[in-house]
Amino acid sequence: MRQLLESEPFSSVAPCLTRAVSGFQVHDGPVMLLAAPSLIGALSIAPIEAAFLDLGLPYRRRFKLESPSDGSWIHILGPAQDTGPEYNSEPPRLSLGLALVDGLVSSSGDTRRGPLTTVAQAHAIAQSLAPDGLRVRSLRPWLISGNWLHSALDTTYDPVFTALRDMLVEEGSVRIATIPEVPSIELSNTPWIEELALEAVSSKWSDLDMEGKARALSHLMRPAISRSTPSTARMEELGWHRVVGPNWDSDLASEILRAARLWKQGSANLAAHSFVDSLLSTGRSPELE
Repeated sequence: MRQLLESEPFSSVAPCLTRAVSGFQVHDGPVMLLAAPSLIGALSIAPIEAAFLDLGLPYRRRFKLESPSDGSWIHILGPAQDTGPEYNSEPPRLSLGLALVDGLVSSSGDTRRGPLTTVAQAHAIAQSLAPDGLRVRSLRPWLISGNWLHSALDTTYDPVFTALRDMLVEEGSVRIATIPEVPSIELSNTPWIEELALEAVSSKWSDLDMEGKARALSHLMRPAISRSTPSTARMEELGWHRVVGPNWDSDLASEILRAARLWKQGSANLAAHSFVDSLLSTGRSPELE
């Protein structure tokens, strides 16, 4: 896996996160992992917890809205707090907040900025702590889940999402597939596509030539053009750039939708714990009845 903290999107936060990793590596007491009981909170805690488990380091997980007080902790701040990461060393305490960073540099030398979410920062910490950890590696495709949930993709092109997605593809952590190539897919975020129509295209997909595939996919996606949502950037990801992890029969967008249903079933706290437990044991969202 490529080192996240050495990549361009992390350049502004790398010094802080590197100091934090060094502090937690030598800390000999339990560390509290704390976040709000939300989907973003759970997605941010999971990779750090995976690293602590891979290394056998003591920790506690807690989902609540209150700020931490005593002891050593890693606190996941809400999406509205764009302060970036902040670290204090005695005892090691790290707060992770969203940061606006340079995502890509254009051919003309102009930089394009986008959100570096707490999820992405958590994955960078996890990789630095346990680069060879099995659990950390199994969660790698979820690196861009925070950016997928962020509103940047609904308004404009998100250069951080694109940069991190391309990095995952280059290192072999994910592959990119079109919507007919994903066996198990959630269609609730593509309501213009009828299930039977998608099944018909998928069943003959392997027999189509490039022109036929382009025509069939354009036909499936064309009704979205007249809609106010999704944005063009998100529509391209939903139709042409589905992110699929190793040995997955589904894609990341579908996995996130399935996870979000946990919060609709009752307690947010229970949903957050159940989701993290599933990620740590299988690397996937839980199967819902």
